[in-house]
Amino acid sequence: MIRELLNSVEYGWIASAALVLFFGVFVAVTIRTLLTDKSTIDSQAHIPLTDGKRRNS
Repeated sequence: MIRELLNSVEYGWIASAALVLFFGVFVAVTIRTLLTDKSTIDSQAHIPLTDGKRRNS
């Protein structure tokens, strides 16, 4: 009975939803990356070199 139920359910829309979700997140991350100002990028680039101390800039 469970096998018949699972065979009758269509899961094709899940693949489409996953593709749309992936594409939406990819576009959002790309836009966010392109709109980030240079000072933020520079401060994040120096994080591994700071020994855990924050700079006030």
